[in-house]
Amino acid sequence: MAEQEEKKDDAPPSCKGCVIWGKFGKNCHYYWELKKHCTMWTADWDEAAARQQ
Repeated sequence: MAEQEEKKDDAPPSCKGCVIWGKFGKNCHYYWELKKHCTMWTADWDEAAARQQ
């Protein structure tokens, strides 16, 4: 659990609050260094799943 909290605290501005970042951190498939805007940002797992279809 401490590892998940670390990921949330270390989130870049474009990833803060994203459930995908919260789960995967820097291993997120949509993340790269210095990313300014994420089109896959979501606070809801249902929305994230809907985008994958």
